[in-house]
Amino acid sequence: MTGKTHQIIGIGLGLGTYLTTAAPNYNPATFAAVLVVSSLGSLLPDLDRASAQIWQQIPLGRYAGQVVDPFIAHRNFSHSIVGTALFGWGVHYLIFLAPSYWGIDHIAVFNAFLIAYISHLLADSVTVQGIPLLFPYKRMFGIPPQPFHGARIVTGKWFESLIVFPLVNLGLLLLIVHNLPEIKVILLK
Repeated sequence: MTGKTHQIIGIGLGLGTYLTTAAPNYNPATFAAVLVVSSLGSLLPDLDRASAQIWQQIPLGRYAGQVVDPFIAHRNFSHSIVGTALFGWGVHYLIFLAPSYWGIDHIAVFNAFLIAYISHLLADSVTVQGIPLLFPYKRMFGIPPQPFHGARIVTGKWFESLIVFPLVNLGLLLLIVHNLPEIKVILLK
């Protein structure tokens, strides 16, 4: 999947997780943090590609991406259970560094990150290439499995652009409209 598709899926699932699990109380700081970590979490597995959208969203990222690119193959450890655990541990640590007076629900923010990160892996598993779920074992896993792997999506081609991307945008819009009363309580005092 392309970065924009990953991002909309991740934001939708991260926000949806927050809205369904959190009590609707005034908390714009947590709402904003959920949006940010969902966006970054949905793009983080592609850190291994210099042209990835994640590098465009962080300061000096374009240069850092060019440094990292020659050393790591795309869809490597960051698309595996090992990568999920390592990035999850690191982000968990960073989230809990936020001082309590910011008013951020650390657990809700971490859950949104984790859901967004995993959504990236699931979305890439339905592509032709699949993902190395059990890295360092080199076998690529995908949905549907062989012999039905011919039904998988080709990244960036017409099906993703004309079917998948509009549908995930519609899903995000429906999520927002359906939860608008809760969003108003969270954002407006």
